[in-house]
Amino acid sequence: MTQIHRNISKSPAFPLSTPTKWICLFICLGVVSGCGGGGGTAGSPAPVIEFSKNRAGVFPNDFIAPILSDRLTADPAAAVVSDFDYLEVDSPCMVDDNDRIINDPISGACTTCDRYMLFYEATDGATLENSIGLITSDEYNFDPILGSRTRVLTAAELPQLEFDGALRTALNVTDPSVLLNKSVPVGVSGRYLMWFEGTYGIVGQYSATLTCQSADGLTWSTPAFCPGLEVGPSFGNVIRISDPEVIQVNSDTEPLEYRMVFEAVRDDGSSVIGMATSSNGLAWTVTDGALTGVDAGPIFSGGPGTFDDFAVRSPTIEIERDNLDNIIEWHLFYEGQQISSDNDSFIGYSNSVDGFSWSGYAVPVISPSSDNFSPVTFDSDDVKHPHIALREQDPLTEVNPDLNRMLLYYSGDPQISDGTSVEEVNRIGLAVSE
Repeated sequence: MTQIHRNISKSPAFPLSTPTKWICLFICLGVVSGCGGGGGTAGSPAPVIEFSKNRAGVFPNDFIAPILSDRLTADPAAAVVSDFDYLEVDSPCMVDDNDRIINDPISGACTTCDRYMLFYEATDGATLENSIGLITSDEYNFDPILGSRTRVLTAAELPQLEFDGALRTALNVTDPSVLLNKSVPVGVSGRYLMWFEGTYGIVGQYSATLTCQSADGLTWSTPAFCPGLEVGPSFGNVIRISDPEVIQVNSDTEPLEYRMVFEAVRDDGSSVIGMATSSNGLAWTVTDGALTGVDAGPIFSGGPGTFDDFAVRSPTIEIERDNLDNIIEWHLFYEGQQISSDNDSFIGYSNSVDGFSWSGYAVPVISPSSDNFSPVTFDSDDVKHPHIALREQDPLTEVNPDLNRMLLYYSGDPQISDGTSVEEVNRIGLAVSE
């Protein structure tokens, strides 16, 4: 029987022992912001990346606008409180699969063009249940939406898991991370791989990381629990592992190496970022590049006195490669929160040459928009839950390619009510950079 312990994803083979003392294993392989889960080290003044936020594109009111809103805001006349994304949309993950493009054999015109897939966490208005939704488009800003809002995964599809000696039923499905496996043909299960957090118990007080796979992004296999995501005392007093994001490091070699970054939430509300590796995407080993398992430490935490000195959350990772598929640089984006009264969150950035030793920057790459605009900007209070994608432009399918290579999807909420929905509703935005 699978054994999982309260508030932390656990391997079924080993129980979690109570630490008798704090052990700080600061594993610093280079200039690392907060290596090993310590207080962190302030880094360079600013990263050399400039992002431009998505705008409505309607002159003269070309204000910053989301690319996806809750259903109540998007279509108030038709919205029904039981809609799975009636209240909020959050935690975006974009997949670009240009093999979804189907051209007419005679005319050459595109008949099915929705290469861009946006998976997201949604909240309904009746029960406040979180589930996973999907929209598709032929544009990376999802204008227009070609594949309408579709609920693809619910808590009812998750297996029961054991916590504190009792089987628990899943309450929510949150924070999807979807990977395209191009080695699997179109229409075959395993083309799309998903990892996500499942919450269990009456109020979602238990948490686990699970995975499933799909042929089309719509119908998914029965999710399976991911063992091995156990962290040791150098992470602090961790109460849950959340926000997993997975990338594939080796695309043409065996065994495949999957790399996961995750958020380790502590009992005081702070959090740090950890990393794990896997050969099959199911069983994981926490690592910091030098130590593995419970001996490993966090790979990143906030710098003292900076915008992220309290918590670093919701990591997203991408690898930049050259034309020969050699790794040039690792990119890490994350949500950062400062020790302050307003608790605003920002999106920070770090980079690495080996995926374990990370730089640190003292300023965020994306901040909340000004709350002096009217109407109130959707991200005037917080920017959070980033997802990074590096574009690979295809001149055969993109008639008018642009220069935007970095696509950063994120969630935002407003400072005050905009008069059309409740205050602090999460919506999904986009920022781009060359």
